Amino acid sequence: MNTRLISSTLLALSLAVAGSAMAADATTTAQPAAAQGQNTVRAMFGFADQNKDGQLTHAEAMARLPITSANFDTIDSAKRGWISIEQFSAFTQQRGAVQAEQVFKIGAGH
Repeated sequence: MNTRLISSTLLALSLAVAGSAMAADATTTAQPAAAQGQNTVRAMFGFADQNKDGQLTHAEAMARLPITSANFDTIDSAKRGWISIEQFSAFTQQRGAVQAEQVFKIGAGH
């Protein structure tokens, strides 16, 4: 299967789950939805971390997560040659927030 399609599908799923968490009532369902979003991010990381060492290299990202690969140098702020699950999670959250803001701006213009 096309890795770009898989990556896009996983990102869309992650964003959908994150959106559900934001829309949910904070006192009842936000925590489970947020936990689901984190599980999705971990699954994406695990999918790309081919040798399962907990370190996503640029080569691994190139093979399975093209958006992460394109932003690898920014995500790898420590310049170690690999990114952690925490760095990947922060990147996906930031990217989702930027995309949500763009959608709101488009919607506000109509």
